[in-house]
Amino acid sequence: MTVFERLAEAAIRENRDGEIPDYVVPHLLEVAQHPENFADQEWVVEMLLMQVEDFDTYAESGCCKTAFSIEDIYMSLRRLEIKMDFWPG
Repeated sequence: MTVFERLAEAAIRENRDGEIPDYVVPHLLEVAQHPENFADQEWVVEMLLMQVEDFDTYAESGCCKTAFSIEDIYMSLRRLEIKMDFWPG
């Protein structure tokens, strides 16, 4: 299974389980469903997959960051030049 297939699977699973917000899923799937557009940035996609799998809504709330936050996912999506109307820039 490719990193792109794993990203699609993780995005859907984490959303279904109530972790990843609905409004982020289409952007994650845009990456997962178009591997030809991101083949030269596969390392960023691998990081994005890790962020999705280890996402925690409250990642920034404690004194120690033990998971990835929505901001981490946003930054990876921006690095991949995914346009998001809910994120300025």
